[in-house]
Amino acid sequence: MHVYVAAGLSFLIAVAAVPLVKRFAVRHGIISHPKSDRWHTKPIPLLGGIAIYAATAAAFVLMSVWDQHTLIILCAGTVIFVLGLVDDFKRLSPPIKLIVEIAVAAFIIVFGLKWDVTGNAAFDIIITVVWIVGITNAFNLLDNMDGLSAGIASIIGVVIFLCLFGSTQSPTSVLLASLIGAALGFLVYNFNPASIFMGDSGSLFVGFMLSSAVLVPEIKLPGQLLQIIILPVLIFLIPIFDTSYVVFMRELSGVEAMKGGKDHTSHRLVRVGLSERGAVLVIYGISILSGILAYMGRFVSMYVYIELIFLFTITLVFLGVYLAKIKVHEPGMNEKGAISIIVNVTYKRRIFEIMLDLVLISISLYGAYILRFEGTAFKTNIVMLFKSLPIILGIQIVAFYVVGIYRGVWKYTGTQEIWTIIKGIVIGVGLSMLTILLVWRFADYSRTVFIIYAIILFLLMALSRYTYKSFDFLFRKSNGHEYKKVVIYGAGDSGEFALNEILNNDQLKLSPVCFMDDDVMKRGRSIHGYPVIGGSERLEDVIKDRQIDQIIISTPKIKEEKVKVIKEICEQTGVVLKKFSLKIED
Repeated sequence: MHVYVAAGLSFLIAVAAVPLVKRFAVRHGIISHPKSDRWHTKPIPLLGGIAIYAATAAAFVLMSVWDQHTLIILCAGTVIFVLGLVDDFKRLSPPIKLIVEIAVAAFIIVFGLKWDVTGNAAFDIIITVVWIVGITNAFNLLDNMDGLSAGIASIIGVVIFLCLFGSTQSPTSVLLASLIGAALGFLVYNFNPASIFMGDSGSLFVGFMLSSAVLVPEIKLPGQLLQIIILPVLIFLIPIFDTSYVVFMRELSGVEAMKGGKDHTSHRLVRVGLSERGAVLVIYGISILSGILAYMGRFVSMYVYIELIFLFTITLVFLGVYLAKIKVHEPGMNEKGAISIIVNVTYKRRIFEIMLDLVLISISLYGAYILRFEGTAFKTNIVMLFKSLPIILGIQIVAFYVVGIYRGVWKYTGTQEIWTIIKGIVIGVGLSMLTILLVWRFADYSRTVFIIYAIILFLLMALSRYTYKSFDFLFRKSNGHEYKKVVIYGAGDSGEFALNEILNNDQLKLSPVCFMDDDVMKRGRSIHGYPVIGGSERLEDVIKDRQIDQIIISTPKIKEEKVKVIKEICEQTGVVLKKFSLKIED
């Protein structure tokens, strides 16, 4: 009960404190002004971190359930808060902040708050310092869009509570609940459009408190080394992923790693078509999925857990590669050469495709054994898995090459490519089974495994080839500020051609909304997920309701009288009217 009371109390304190802090910041000119390396476009008051710190500390103290470790964490967190507050008033140099953060990390280690991973005290101390300093600054970098840092902090706090504390009412869980409530209370004012920012005082404090909460001795991490490493990474996935991704991409681009910029994951999501709220919500969703995966580690077997982690990791890699194609730096940087290498290697170069398929083949075979065998039976048959894996890998890759899988381009994947994948899998599975029969007489091997393996491999191969198209489809259907909303008039073959051109040609900067057609038999249907919603009688309403920027007439069969009607509507509503044509000429 203390946990829920603390969360509710800190939430109310934060909701009441933020307006007071906001007035103070405005009165004393503590304002974040728009800059070339900042995302916001209007002055926003800072110092929201004061409300987060005050609500967390007040709620926790009022609950009167502290112990030595929680008091140490709160005292150390206070030092980090003051460090951030000074930085909000007077910009401190990165080395000074780093020195203070390392000193504070060393302070809490003295009182027994550290990872026990390797069994070597020196290594464990180094790992703990890197963890605290890394996560603290990761949240500072994550505070780059309205509602992002506070929302992710709330999600991570809840996941930590569920995964590591369960239903306990320990002092640390009460402190964590106080922090969650404070972050949510601040989020009321910080979610897009934000009226106040937390500043370094808030982001550094939140990052430090969350990174320290998982170090208390009362937490018993799983006994297996893989889970000890994976669990914290899954819980803190978003700040780890965003920071690593930004630093990596900046190093490739020749940009200073620790300076501000508009190249974070959230910024790239906006540039591919999402609204600011949409980008933040997508990142929330990834964090929640990662948290669910972390929580599942308590219930599923380690074998299944490894499979799920591999699949989730591959999805993140695809997302990172997709976002890498977005131009975010000013001309003159080294971005063009370095980033294009990444994009070309991942989407056009065969080496990446082959390496990826080797991973997918291994995951598929592993998954097939998991589904076919359970418990001790899997442990017994895993020997057969590793015994046959080299043969299956070699034969399957050769089969893929022979049928022509590596001659296609992912961006244009269609029905023909899917049939090619099916042929490659059938040939590869058939030859693999024949080879195992000749070498080992198929002794102790299960034929069912190969059927399941073929199904899983087909699904993963098809999904991997459609990933690029899927991201385009998902992001383009959102309301991106850089894309013009367009209606395609004509839901026939020419309309489908027009849709493909719009989706595949990013230079057009167009986002399809729907089709319109005068043929009543086509209404209520959809083409590649885009609905056919009516004819010219509804055009004016559609333009107003969906804020359409352009109408593209795709059908060559449209009558001149109908074109005049459409043109008049476009002139009245200020919408651009264009025509799509596809010709083969001498």
